[in-house]
Amino acid sequence: MAYKEFANDFRKGILQDVLFFYGAEDFLMEWAVNQIIDRYVDDAWRSIDVRYIDGDSTGAHEIMGEARAYSMFSDKRVIVVRNYLPLYRKSSDPGSDELLHFATEKQETSILLFLLESRFASDLTAFGKKFIKAAGSYEFSRLERPDLKAFINKRIHAGGKMIARRELDFLIDISGYYNRDSTYNLTRLDADTRKIVKACRDDRVTMDVIEDLLIGDSDRYVFNLVDALVGGNRSRALEIAETIIREEDGAMQVTSLLTKQFEIMFDALELSSRGMSISQMAKATGVNEFRFKKAYQAANAYSLSRIRKILTDLYNIDRDIKRGDIDKNVALELLVMSAVPGR
Repeated sequence: MAYKEFANDFRKGILQDVLFFYGAEDFLMEWAVNQIIDRYVDDAWRSIDVRYIDGDSTGAHEIMGEARAYSMFSDKRVIVVRNYLPLYRKSSDPGSDELLHFATEKQETSILLFLLESRFASDLTAFGKKFIKAAGSYEFSRLERPDLKAFINKRIHAGGKMIARRELDFLIDISGYYNRDSTYNLTRLDADTRKIVKACRDDRVTMDVIEDLLIGDSDRYVFNLVDALVGGNRSRALEIAETIIREEDGAMQVTSLLTKQFEIMFDALELSSRGMSISQMAKATGVNEFRFKKAYQAANAYSLSRIRKILTDLYNIDRDIKRGDIDKNVALELLVMSAVPGR
């Protein structure tokens, strides 16, 4: 893991003077930036000796000029350049080639740090790849599961609470951190663990608290709606549908999520017929295990052909709503009436 490589190099004092941080985890990059600032810049002089530069609108010559300036108060100045444009977009910055050479040189007065936010992680240019080789570069990727558990435990314990292994695994699964193309990251996880700690009534984190805080209202509606359908409780399903309809644009959002849930249910039946476990099926589809388990349990009330028919109805409803052929709220009610197993 690059953050461990950074921590090791930082501890040994062998970081280069020009650094490049990139990858999926902004939280870890910001942590590393703060480590460097804490080491080199006195608290009293941070407003002077820490310089933040917008790399979208600042050229290489200005950046290098900042890096060459001396500090009169701290060991070194720290220059943080966020999202330098040539790293992720084609750019005509005339100083970019000179900057590549500059990145290989020892800097006497400053630590020059380039940070590329995670939203641009997949957009590295040819220049960006050259810069990785020239500077002291660290890719802050997603944490592996043991490190993620340690991350969560540290925050739960700091809040004076305890979390058991089962609840910890549940928290990770329900968060979707390891989902394919997931946007859930450590920044959100850090905020969510703080909420969980505050919501706990005693000293242990419970499943109920995790589920209440990490499942959004729309997801909860979908799970409850599918549960009512599977149980053959048409009146309860209609009651949930009416609650959704009262929310602004609720019907469209929940219809979309309902479609996704039935797609997962279809995959669950197909993959289980091949003898795959829930964990294997969740990994194969890129769906978090909590959501997949919900879908798998619901899918057993239907046949594959029945789910295929419901999905066809859902796709047609989406088309008809967008065409203006049917009111979205009426469409949701009609779907609920027709989606009860056995009908």
